[in-house]
Amino acid sequence: MSKTMLSATITLAVGTLFLAGCATKNYVKQSIQPVDQKIDQVDKSSQSRDTSQVADINKTNQVVDEDERKLSATDEIAKTADNTSKGAMTKANQNSKEIDDLRSVVANIDDYKAANTAVVHFAIARDTLSKEDKAKLDEVASQLGPQQRYFLTVEGFTDQTGDKAFNDRLSRARADQVISYLVGSHDVPVYRIHMVGLGDQKLIDDGKGKKAREESRRVEITVFTAKPLSASATGGN
Repeated sequence: MSKTMLSATITLAVGTLFLAGCATKNYVKQSIQPVDQKIDQVDKSSQSRDTSQVADINKTNQVVDEDERKLSATDEIAKTADNTSKGAMTKANQNSKEIDDLRSVVANIDDYKAANTAVVHFAIARDTLSKEDKAKLDEVASQLGPQQRYFLTVEGFTDQTGDKAFNDRLSRARADQVISYLVGSHDVPVYRIHMVGLGDQKLIDDGKGKKAREESRRVEITVFTAKPLSASATGGN
């Protein structure tokens, strides 16, 4: 074989191998490309699904947190309602007892006799208790301690000077001051106190003269007591 033909044969063989290699690369590339695209699609789908799942989980957690807050608020409301109910029941029981006690007083009113009377006086157009007046009320309260059956009447008065409507209000204000002191400072049950403001209806010595007017500006406190009920009457042994 001549050198020329040998060279041509080699060149043709090399070219054939080159073309075959290119064809193989193109084939592999064409075969792999759809796979890469599929992998990208799967990856994107997985990422989208993960994002959606995370969002759903966060939403679920928010719902759970909100439900827990609502349950906590409901529990607090229930506790408050229960405490209010218990407080109302206790108050109702207390009121019932006080009403029963008052009914007992009214039912046996003839058993009660005036046991003690105290008088406190006031300055012109004033309803303020003086130190001496409070000492008198302290003495009244000290005598109530051992008593089982008692009630008080608190009557407010004024002198005859001034407007009648004003005097009526002032007499009640003076009586209120006495009651507030007895209840606030000595825990005297308010249901045992009967108050009335009589203005200038019961003047001392007809209110004639300065001394009479001074004595007319007053509050009279009368304590009524009765003997303790017998054991059989109270249901005791």
